[in-house]
Amino acid sequence: MRVVVGSDGSLTSRQADLEGHLDALARFVDRHKGLPALECTLILRSAGSVPAQALTLMKDTLADASVGAKAIVARLEPQDDLKQIYDTLCALSPETDPAALIRWARDPRLLDAHEQVTYGVNMCWAGDAMRRDADKRNPLALFEMDATDAATRAIHAFKALWSASVPVPGRHLGTPGPVKPSGAYAPMDDAPLPAARKRIQGWPLVRH
Repeated sequence: MRVVVGSDGSLTSRQADLEGHLDALARFVDRHKGLPALECTLILRSAGSVPAQALTLMKDTLADASVGAKAIVARLEPQDDLKQIYDTLCALSPETDPAALIRWARDPRLLDAHEQVTYGVNMCWAGDAMRRDADKRNPLALFEMDATDAATRAIHAFKALWSASVPVPGRHLGTPGPVKPSGAYAPMDDAPLPAARKRIQGWPLVRH
């Protein structure tokens, strides 16, 4: 089932968008109670995006359901929101290396990818291109419910973008210890584009 959500950029509409993501997360948890642990993936313009806020608000419910999450952000600001989503990801996956939970789409050519979220293997959401200003973009959002094929494509897109992204410098997350150079790329397991650095031109991640 496909649900198209429009917004005029107002505070009221942003709240409606947030409620849409909270509802999707609640449905996701309710459908998968007692089943093996699943994961959400997020491609975000910034950590201040609505899906990130929804994930943080639902943190305790998701943790109780053993739901983990990984995120890619196009921008490292706002810093407080970045730290908040990082803390949320760590809380949902306490046994996972924190460096494997969040990455930065640093290369500007990656910004043509759309904001995107997957809720498990049959629910996903797509927003506008990450390069657009939040107050000026075409605010069309697309929820896909009971859509395994769409969710599978979205998961593959996430893996490809993850491989083309870089670790978030520890200073932005408040984490100690050495950090890989901002130009260091590391592929996600089973990523469909292992040579993503050489294939960025004509980046294919567009709304599906």
